[in-house]
Amino acid sequence: MQSSLIFCFLITALVAVSVSRPTATEERIRIMARTIITRIKKIKDEHFQMSPEIDFGTDIDTPIDGLTSVFVHLSYLQLRLRAPPALHLQQVQVDLETLLRTLEGLAISQGCPLPNPETPVHKDETAFPVTSNYLYLLELQRYLENLCLNMDKLKWCKDTDVAETFIF
Repeated sequence: MQSSLIFCFLITALVAVSVSRPTATEERIRIMARTIITRIKKIKDEHFQMSPEIDFGTDIDTPIDGLTSVFVHLSYLQLRLRAPPALHLQQVQVDLETLLRTLEGLAISQGCPLPNPETPVHKDETAFPVTSNYLYLLELQRYLENLCLNMDKLKWCKDTDVAETFIF
């Protein structure tokens, strides 16, 4: 009798842990994203003295269509921030790598397809490294701010090349 009571308790505990895991993972992702946003703001203040009057083009935001699209776009931005290497971006790159590994783990656990997002960086994209880094930092900041507002989108595996899958 006592062993069956212990068994029921263990099963209940496992169910509770498995149900709360996505919430804990989403909160961890939100904290990582906010940390990167804070670092970007600090880097912009310390290393990029850009006039607020400079227009860097339209603020077209990449939509957050699901876990796969988030992983692919953040991988793209990570690749762009690596070329050319910049010492002041190292911590953002490490934080972004950690965020990507967390997203990858979540995607694998939910059965989301993860294509290889790496594409070569063209020479003309690195012709103006300071401006290029600044623009990609701005895009990363906007994307992460948008992700923090749309954490519910991490429950879907959706990409432009992959059919939509809802994760319960």
